[in-house]
Amino acid sequence: MATRQQILLTQKGTHSVGNLNSLKVKTVAHGATVINADIDNFTLGELGFDVDGKRTVKQLAAKANKAYLVASPEARYMGEDLVDFYNAVGERARIVILEPAYTRFDTSAFTLNTGVTAVSRGLVAHFDVTTKKFILSAAGTPHTDYAGSSAQFVVVSDEADMEYSLGAATVRLEVTKA
Repeated sequence: MATRQQILLTQKGTHSVGNLNSLKVKTVAHGATVINADIDNFTLGELGFDVDGKRTVKQLAAKANKAYLVASPEARYMGEDLVDFYNAVGERARIVILEPAYTRFDTSAFTLNTGVTAVSRGLVAHFDVTTKKFILSAAGTPHTDYAGSSAQFVVVSDEADMEYSLGAATVRLEVTKA
């Protein structure tokens, strides 16, 4: 017979993980409350306000919308893996302002575009609002949505260069357009 606790203790999460790599980052004062649906860490969101004038964040809905990085600190208990964390509806999330040539972060929320067989420095990336992942493309032949994306990135490192593991394969991105 199974129990809810047994399932919780034996199933590993599949949420995105990441890490901020910039020495200092600018964040939106007091963060924002997650609305509409849960948001994985180290993915992109867009800001708004509720009827009371309080700041809100939801997953980026259109590639042309102003984008912000959702990167909340995790409070770990009982050996929880980072892949178990996410930003739930109603919770406050830390919102990082993207700055070209400065903001760098690792994320496991990525896929490779057709024709790209491995992660390597110099690939370009944009956030796909359908899959909620960054699509990595060759700089000379980027994905069709890349040009119209409000936020664009370049791959500056992959997991092979890192001295730690976050429980999932990650790529390091630097903002080139925000």
